Amino acid sequence: MTIRFQDVATELAQINALRDDVMERAFIVLEQRHDTLASMLVQSLGDRQRAVRWMCRHQNAFDGRTAYELLADGEADTVWDEIALLSDAPVSARINAVRMAY
Repeated sequence: MTIRFQDVATELAQINALRDDVMERAFIVLEQRHDTLASMLVQSLGDRQRAVRWMCRHQNAFDGRTAYELLADGEADTVWDEIALLSDAPVSARINAVRMAY
């Protein structure tokens, strides 16, 4: 079986587009259900796209889980605690917290 890199690139682009769509839809739901949390996260990170990515990132502070997984498990206070730490961090640290989103 021969794998063409163009096919791989095309499939990866499709997967990334689907992932981006799911991430965006998830954040819209977050804004509807936990509007204060979503707003504070956007404010802490400086823009909405960083907040969208942060919510999906597997965090060491969450034992490798995402913020969405914590919310699903009823651990919103843990997410709030981490957002509070982000708010207290210097801007450069907040930006670096999001770079590893994927």
